[in-house]
Amino acid sequence: MISVIIPTLNECKGIEHVIEDFPREYRGHDVELYVVDGGSTDGTQEIVEGSRAELIEQRLKGGKGNGVEQGLNEVNSEIYVMIDADGTYNPKEMGKVVDPLIDEKAEHVIGKRYNRSKDAIPKLNLAGNYLFNLAVRISTDAEVYDMLSGYRAFTDFSLRHTKLTAPGFGIETEMTLSAVENKVPIEEVNIDYSQRKGESKLNPVSDGWRIMSTIIWGVRDINPLKFFTAASSIFFVLAMYPSYLAISGYLSNGKIVDLAPSLIASVLIIIGLQMLIFGMISDQVRRNEKRLSQG
Repeated sequence: MISVIIPTLNECKGIEHVIEDFPREYRGHDVELYVVDGGSTDGTQEIVEGSRAELIEQRLKGGKGNGVEQGLNEVNSEIYVMIDADGTYNPKEMGKVVDPLIDEKAEHVIGKRYNRSKDAIPKLNLAGNYLFNLAVRISTDAEVYDMLSGYRAFTDFSLRHTKLTAPGFGIETEMTLSAVENKVPIEEVNIDYSQRKGESKLNPVSDGWRIMSTIIWGVRDINPLKFFTAASSIFFVLAMYPSYLAISGYLSNGKIVDLAPSLIASVLIIIGLQMLIFGMISDQVRRNEKRLSQG
C-alpha cells in the first residue's frame, strides 16, 4: 500500500485538486490519502470530509512537522508519500518519486524542484535553499540538491531510521539528515513546481533560522570532526586580530603595554583548541559506536 500524508492548515484553495489528482492505485499498490489538519478555519476540513481522503485532526498544533509526525505514527504502510496541500506539487507525478522505491533502487526519494514556474519560489527563499543544500553537501558529502522539497516518498525501512522532532518547516531537513546519517539510499528525481494557491505560511527569517539550526545540530551528529573543526576555525580567525595587536605592540615597545589583546587572543585560541580536541574525541566515540553496532 502507498499512504499519502498531506499536512494542511487553511488550504481550501488547493486541497481539493490535490486529493482529486492522486490515483487510486499505482503498479498494484492501493493509494490511500491521509490529510492531517492543524485546525483549519477556512473550510479545508469540510472539503476533506467530502472526499476519498481520511481526515486526521492534528493534536499538537503549531507546525507542519507535528502534523507529519502524527500522520506517520497513525498510518502503517509499505511506502509513504509526503506532499504539500497548496498545489505547488503535482500529484500526477507521484510515480516519479515512488518508482525508485518499488524498483528497489532507493529507500528515500526527494522530488527535486527542477521545472519551476516563474516566481514560484521567491528569490530570498531560493538563495536560502541553495545555501542550505550547499552547507549539507560540504559537511556530510551527501549529493543532495533540494532537501527542503515537500514532495518525497520513502519506505517503511527509511521511516524506522528517521528521527522526527522538528515541529515546523524543519521536518524535510530532519528527514534528509536522518537518512544521510543512517546511510539510507537516497535518490533525487526532477519534478514540476508551481505557484502556490493561497497565502504562504513560510517566514523566511524565523523558519530559515529553524532550518539552519536543524542543519547545524544534524551535521554535529553526522560528522562531529568536521563540525567542531569548522567551529574552532572561527575562533582561530577571531584570535588573529588581537594576536596581531599584542605581537606588534611587544615588537614596538619591547614589552607588553596593553594586556587586553593578549588575554583576548589567548582565550579565543584556547576555546578553538578545546573545540578541535572535543571534535576529535566525538569523532572517535562515534566510530566506536558504529563498530559496536555492526558487530
